[in-house]
Amino acid sequence: MKTTFSTIVALLFVTSATLYAQQSDYQIQQDFRANHAELTERINAATSTDELSDISIDIDALEADYSEYSSLINAAVYPDTFSGMVRDLRNRYNATSVNLTALEQANERIDDLMAQVDDFRNRLAEMDEEIADLKQQIDRSSANERRQAALIRQYRQNVEQRDTFVTDVLEQLMSRYQEVDSATQDEIAAALERMSDNPIELLKTIIAEYTNMADQDSGLETPDFVRMRAQHGYFSDVWNRIGDRLANTFAPDNPVQARQEVTDMLAAWLASIDNKLWNALTTSFNQNGIELPPFTSASTFNNALNQYVDNAIEVSRESNSEEDYQVYRNFANYWNNTVKAQWGELLVNGGILSTSDMAAIDVKLNEWGENATPTSNLMFILFLISLAVIIGLVVLLVTKKS
Repeated sequence: MKTTFSTIVALLFVTSATLYAQQSDYQIQQDFRANHAELTERINAATSTDELSDISIDIDALEADYSEYSSLINAAVYPDTFSGMVRDLRNRYNATSVNLTALEQANERIDDLMAQVDDFRNRLAEMDEEIADLKQQIDRSSANERRQAALIRQYRQNVEQRDTFVTDVLEQLMSRYQEVDSATQDEIAAALERMSDNPIELLKTIIAEYTNMADQDSGLETPDFVRMRAQHGYFSDVWNRIGDRLANTFAPDNPVQARQEVTDMLAAWLASIDNKLWNALTTSFNQNGIELPPFTSASTFNNALNQYVDNAIEVSRESNSEEDYQVYRNFANYWNNTVKAQWGELLVNGGILSTSDMAAIDVKLNEWGENATPTSNLMFILFLISLAVIIGLVVLLVTKKS
């Protein structure tokens, strides 16, 4: 009886130990699965690289804690393996880390860009307010010509300062986005929800304000409209260089439409400038005694200049008078000292006249000068005097002999 009892106790002990061992092994397998699932969920839910840094430590701890049970875990997760599941965690971690790092970098770019756009917009708003205030003062001071002239000078200076500021804005945008790659575009586009405004909207605001300024009658003169044309030319050049990248980056859902909207606004701005520019140029030449044939575009303006000079050359060839020479001197002085010296670069940048167009006028101007210079009559007069003297002497000698 004692032997039988001992045997039963031993069997119960062995059985309980086996059951305990099986339960312990099962618990290890379950704990590993639970920890692995928790880490996977944490990786998927991570929103910053700081959160990931803690997860990396926990992955290392998981591997260290369960590596001695790898065979046991391999049997439970077949066809997966312990090392494969740990490696999968690290791969997920690395991929998420790359994505979050890129997103954080994009967010930094967006933060920087938002601050820059805000600064640009605030400064533009200040300049617009100053210009609007000067415009009101100009309108109120029409009775005082001296004060009005001073205000108009100030107004034009403020417009020039605004042009310079906008040019700086365009240069910064061009340096930032001219070489931006598609990956960077995608990164920024992914974070656009945080932006209340973006560079495309800023550019559209600037163009709209420029168009409104060109439409107004604020004492602006020919140099101002020539400068506007040059500003438009530079603006168009920058847009042609970076417009596609800006549209793809800041209007990824409809880049074609966004680009076309800006292109249409640029065309409207140019039309507003030209509506004032050609009349202003005609007036400026007329005020300096130069009546050009009518023109309404850059090409017809160039034709008008050539036609005027060609006609003047023909007149000078025929008459060669002092009056023709004064016409030549007047045109040459205005052409060299005002049109070329003061407006030359703006005319080229604005697509009004090219350097070759101006060089062609210079060549014709030299020809005009040669034909317009009055021929001296001094030698002919001296010849007549000499002939008269000789005839007089002959008559005198003949008279004495007779």
